[in-house]
Amino acid sequence: MTADRMTGETMGGTHRGELLAISDLHVAFEENRAIVERLRPGSEDDWLIVAGDVGEVFADIEWALGLLSERFAKVIWSPGNHELWTHPKDPVEARGVARYEALVEMCRSKGIVTPEDPYPVWEGIGGPLTIAPLFLLYDYTFRLDGLTTKEAALAHAHDEGVVCTDEHFLHPDPYPTRDAWCRARVAETEARLAACDPALKTVLINHWADDPAPHPRAALPRL
Repeated sequence: MTADRMTGETMGGTHRGELLAISDLHVAFEENRAIVERLRPGSEDDWLIVAGDVGEVFADIEWALGLLSERFAKVIWSPGNHELWTHPKDPVEARGVARYEALVEMCRSKGIVTPEDPYPVWEGIGGPLTIAPLFLLYDYTFRLDGLTTKEAALAHAHDEGVVCTDEHFLHPDPYPTRDAWCRARVAETEARLAACDPALKTVLINHWADDPAPHPRAALPRL
C-alpha cells in the first residue's frame, strides 16, 4: 500500500491542500483496515485518488470509500480487479457490468468521483489539471515471448500454477470475455479523453500497470 502526493496552493493563495493518491488498500486484512481508519487529510482541501483494489466484498468497499469521503474534500475512485470480483462470500451477487454499475452508484451516493462522471479539475500547484479516473480492464496482450495467443498464455499460466483469480471471479457479463469488455471500455474512454480541454494537462488514473510484471514467472497474461 503506497501513497503519492502533490502539494500546493493556487497563485492567489485561495486553494491550499494536497493531491494524494493511494491504491491496493485490501481492507479485508485487519492490518490494512486499521491503516485506513488512521488515514486523514492534512488540510480541509486535500483530494484523495483511490486507484483500485479497495477490497473484494461490496460492504468492505463501501465502508472504506465512505470513511475516506467523509474526511477528504474530494475522493476519486478508479476500480481494480478485486472490486469487480463476484466473491462467493459477498452477499451482493451482481456480475460484470452490473456489479461495476452498482459500485458507481454507491460511490455517487457518497459524492465520490468515478470513471463515469465528469472529470474534475485540480486547481492546486501544477494546475489546472484534469483528473481522469479510468476503467479499462486488460486484453491479455502482455505475454511471455513465444506465447502468441491468449489461449497459449492461459495454458502456460495453468501449467505454472499462476492463474489469476480473475479467471474465476471477475465475470464480464454481458460481454462474452474480459478482453471484449476491455475493448469497449477503451473505445468509450478514448472518446471522452479526446473531448477534454487540450489546454489542460491530464492526470490519468488506472489500476493496471502499463508494463509486464518484473519477474518472468509472474508475468501473467492479463494485461
